[in-house]
Amino acid sequence: MKTESKSCVGQVVSYAAPPGEATDSDYAVTVNGQPIDVCFAKTQHHDKKYFFAYFDFSGEVEVQVTSTVPLANAVVRPQACGVTLRAKSAGSLVLTATRPFKISIERDGVNSPLLLFGNPLETDAPTRDDPRVVYFGPGIHKPGKIELTSNQTLYVAGGAVVKGGVEARGENIRILGRGIIDGSDYAHGAGPTPFMLIFQKCRNLLVEDVIVRGSWLFTIAPCGCDHVTIRNVKICGSRVDNDDGIDIINSSDVTIEDCFLRTDDDCIAIKGLGGYDRKNCENIRIANCAFWTDRANIFRIGYESDAGAMRDITARHIDVLHFVSDDRPPDTFWSNWVLYLQPSNNMPMSGLRFEDFRVNAPGHNNLIKVQPMICKGWQEVVGARFIDWEYKEPGQCVKDCHFKDIRVTGNPGNHPGCVYVSGVDAQHTVDDVTFENVDRFGERISEVSRDVTIGPHTSNIRFLRGV
Repeated sequence: MKTESKSCVGQVVSYAAPPGEATDSDYAVTVNGQPIDVCFAKTQHHDKKYFFAYFDFSGEVEVQVTSTVPLANAVVRPQACGVTLRAKSAGSLVLTATRPFKISIERDGVNSPLLLFGNPLETDAPTRDDPRVVYFGPGIHKPGKIELTSNQTLYVAGGAVVKGGVEARGENIRILGRGIIDGSDYAHGAGPTPFMLIFQKCRNLLVEDVIVRGSWLFTIAPCGCDHVTIRNVKICGSRVDNDDGIDIINSSDVTIEDCFLRTDDDCIAIKGLGGYDRKNCENIRIANCAFWTDRANIFRIGYESDAGAMRDITARHIDVLHFVSDDRPPDTFWSNWVLYLQPSNNMPMSGLRFEDFRVNAPGHNNLIKVQPMICKGWQEVVGARFIDWEYKEPGQCVKDCHFKDIRVTGNPGNHPGCVYVSGVDAQHTVDDVTFENVDRFGERISEVSRDVTIGPHTSNIRFLRGV
């Protein structure tokens, strides 16, 4: 059921959770005095659980959060979220907002946080009687596998929980709505679709507004696609291993914006896999997103490199809420990083820009790694097939790469944030990499900074100091 309320300063639309979905055991939320149902999500880390709630609004709203655990020391992340903390006591928080937001309210660090998603008002929702629309209204639905083809829309209304996965092929496909697509009933790697939302050679694809919870493997995977937009999507993952948030696989002209991802594995991975004619990964834009990984990397680019090239990739205005402390040596293959660039299979990688990152560090941190590598093989699921692969060569090169306005705060631990750049040999090199205004705990890095390593077979590695 959808509930609307209006006041002189704001409008609020809330959606009742289906029976059995709402929980009041940890948190209660009101917006302009209107109750908002709180839902549950699983993680295999920390204290094994967290919570989320969502609503739509316009104008100015006041959000009150109460908790069974004291909130006096609670933290709201990210800081640059458009939400103002008006009051805080042992029993409650009061927040105000005038624009859409996605935040994590953390009363006990990473244990049992509340994720709160304030959406813009919904407009132009499709209708149930449109023959081109696969429509799920409020309530719990168990379709298992949902197949979409050209000119179809999947609509998940606010208050709906759709248990299953999506496999789509064709052109002009959309997935919309304020509701939840849920994979929590399926064991690791055993869902009705290979990846939870898998798109095979689609063109003009839009995924917007939905919440995706509890994937069994990769969560959203455009494979061999062109012209993809993923906007205002919220991923509540970290339930199982290998639940990468968004994997861009042999796809081009991809935009990811205004998304919130919590995952066990990599938040964003850019891959080339067999079955897509070595199609380039190129013209990829990621902006205005918040990321949280419990086990792996924020960005991992090039681990699987069955592509002609990876190029023209930009990420801007990114908040890293949490990532993994890592005490393994920086040249170790399975080390974890905020930004991990590791082309394999003699593939070239070029034209990458990472700008305006705000990183909350856990201590003993790895920040940026750039190194062609021979990536390890394992059994990979591609479409409905399993393949084994192992590359024989590192990536050909990484070149024309720019890191600008990267700011690390939080806990420096024993290391303030490792930066590691290295080639392999004269045929597998790193060239033309710029670090501009990369700050760790108030100190701007240079080539002589602690935990900054510029290895062999590199050239034109620059450290710039702006204003």
